[in-house]
Amino acid sequence: MTAERRAQHVPRHRRGTTPGTARPAAPDTAAPTEAPSDTGGADTSGSAPTSGSAPSSGRSRLVRASALMAAGSTVSRLLGFVRNYLFGMVLAGSMSAAASAFSAANALPNTVWLLVGGGTLNAILVPAIVRAVKRPDRGSDYISRLMTLVSAASLAITAVCIVAVPVLLILTSGRLPPETYTLAIQLGYWMMPQIFFSALYVMCGQLLNAHDSFGPYQWAPVLNNLVGIAGAGIFLGIWGRQGDPSTWTLAMVIAMAAINVGGSAAQVAFLFWYVRKLNLRLRPRWGFRGLGLGKLSHIGLWTLGMLGLGQLGIWATRWSTGGAVAMNERLQDDPDQAARYPALLSLDWSYLAFMIPQGIIAVSLVTAAFPAISRQAAADEHTGALQSYARTNRILLVPMVLCTAVFIALSGPIMWVIGGGTGVEGARANGLVLMGYMLGLVPFAALYLMKRVFYAYEDGRTPFLVQIPITLFSLAGVPIVLGLVDPMYATMTAAIISSAGNVAGWVMGLVMLRRHGTALGATSPSLGTGAVVFGKLAVAGVITWAAGSGLMALLGDVLWIHRLVAALGGAVLGVVMTAVFVGVAWLLRVDEVRWLVRAAGRRLPGRLRVTS
Repeated sequence: MTAERRAQHVPRHRRGTTPGTARPAAPDTAAPTEAPSDTGGADTSGSAPTSGSAPSSGRSRLVRASALMAAGSTVSRLLGFVRNYLFGMVLAGSMSAAASAFSAANALPNTVWLLVGGGTLNAILVPAIVRAVKRPDRGSDYISRLMTLVSAASLAITAVCIVAVPVLLILTSGRLPPETYTLAIQLGYWMMPQIFFSALYVMCGQLLNAHDSFGPYQWAPVLNNLVGIAGAGIFLGIWGRQGDPSTWTLAMVIAMAAINVGGSAAQVAFLFWYVRKLNLRLRPRWGFRGLGLGKLSHIGLWTLGMLGLGQLGIWATRWSTGGAVAMNERLQDDPDQAARYPALLSLDWSYLAFMIPQGIIAVSLVTAAFPAISRQAAADEHTGALQSYARTNRILLVPMVLCTAVFIALSGPIMWVIGGGTGVEGARANGLVLMGYMLGLVPFAALYLMKRVFYAYEDGRTPFLVQIPITLFSLAGVPIVLGLVDPMYATMTAAIISSAGNVAGWVMGLVMLRRHGTALGATSPSLGTGAVVFGKLAVAGVITWAAGSGLMALLGDVLWIHRLVAALGGAVLGVVMTAVFVGVAWLLRVDEVRWLVRAAGRRLPGRLRVTS
């Protein structure tokens, strides 16, 4: 491919870009380090647009759409915490046997959907939808046949998975004690229809995205969470807290499943209302020849393989909690003792908290920086692409190291605030699990960015390879945790092993990225520069953690008086720790921190503006 054609080339995994989306300006119009500004990646440099720039109206439309999506995501996350809190109340905390049963059952449709539905649809079908809307009939015929196929296939998969629930439970969550396993099977049977509604949700959402209607897809989960909140409230009003699996009736099982399945169905109905406004005349229609389903891209195959490896690693981490799950059932008549053994639902909650900085900060930053890296890769500006990656990576390290320090210091109160039905003892135990996960936040986020660099070069093989050590660590840890570790610390140890796998994958990725750059004849970024920045930030992070831990010790049990006190006090401590981190990093002359402080200062009004 010539340099001229490569400059116009769009990588396969980016061909799902919707028609009418503004094409970003050329890489040299703004430094990649400016991508994470709070404008959402929009050009704020004030420079004149280049010839390749999109019209201002298109840019404004994209910014408005991004803001709408960000708002929906934020509201959905907040409501999601409320929903999970109420679910914790229903299940009498995260350390009850019923909580482990619910976690095991809920993992089934999510796992199957991610492997069979989510990966396949995003790798194959989404680009097909985008191409179809350009046809004279705006894709009505094609999308009708495609939606009919997806609906039929997802129904068939759902039916098969319902029959296979007992086996799938063992595969995804390991060997469960008798009462926990029995309740998990009953819940699993009724919760499997989520697979069908998840498929329709993605189909409708991507169809709307292809028509530049981005908001509904991001706001639909809000409705899902509202249904969950209302359903959990009704459940509590009728049956109260139910932590013992032996007390669950069929009506309780159906009600709990209906809350989850009903939420999925509600968000599909919400999206379909907007799909109807597209006037595509969609109708059930058979005839699947010409859908192009045999054109699974090379990168799509590797991506599906990577998803499979990732799920295997998650299953292995869940298998490691077997001893703790057994203790939850054995001690269900002694909740105070059971609270010392975090198990499956504790793992879910801790991972949910771990994903807060990743989902809000890392994803936004990488999304903003990725277009510039992709354009440089397509234009054979390999050194520039690698330099853009290195600069973005250094900026990404700043909030990730800070969040690691803050979340570890405040792990107990964080888990108490988000964990309904769990007492102080249980929150402290869950905090240990969160600590284990947070140790791997920096490599997890850095690897997320690194994978996008390989995707910019249409390389799906390398991200698959760097997933291997992550999964191997989790698999190797299973016999160690089950055989040598006290069940009280099994879940925490499993989280630490998962973090160690992230470190191994990160190191392997760095080596392969340098080899990739050498093969392209590019000058790879200096490892010394990155190491110095990381070292300084690590020092700032340790000092920040020490300051936060010291303040926690001084406060004693003050934060444990009430969850509201924990939330407000934790927020204040978080602000103080952030100030300590910024101050230490500033004194250590971390340029990325100084740039971020100046960028934030420029956004403050009048007298509040930070000057340097």
